[in-house]
Amino acid sequence: MAGWDDLVTYVRVRYEIMRQQDGELWFNLPTTGERTQIVKVLSVTGEDGHPWAQITSPIGQLDELDLAVLLKRAGESIVGGVIAEGDLVLFRHSIPLGDTELDGFEKPFRLVVEFADRLELELTGKDAH
Repeated sequence: MAGWDDLVTYVRVRYEIMRQQDGELWFNLPTTGERTQIVKVLSVTGEDGHPWAQITSPIGQLDELDLAVLLKRAGESIVGGVIAEGDLVLFRHSIPLGDTELDGFEKPFRLVVEFADRLELELTGKDAH
């Protein structure tokens, strides 16, 4: 079973970390073509009192998005959801640490990043995040 330190090591070996603070990682993942997507992973304590990894990836600026379309499209995902953090809209999903094997990080990272990137492209036509 993997903990936060295992997750940090997993990311460090595979990706270039843009920023790291206590309980927080920022890195880029390639998506399609020349596109990339920023990923932020936070170490959080869940409502159950157990450690979780919260994975977020930006979609666009709140004032630039058609929220009705965004919510309909976000509802098509089998994981995660859309949140607003300040003026930025993010796609977010969380996974339990301790219940996740070390090789179990890649799929949630990819699901969040690919869905956020697809929404960003469809709704803004940009690759800003």
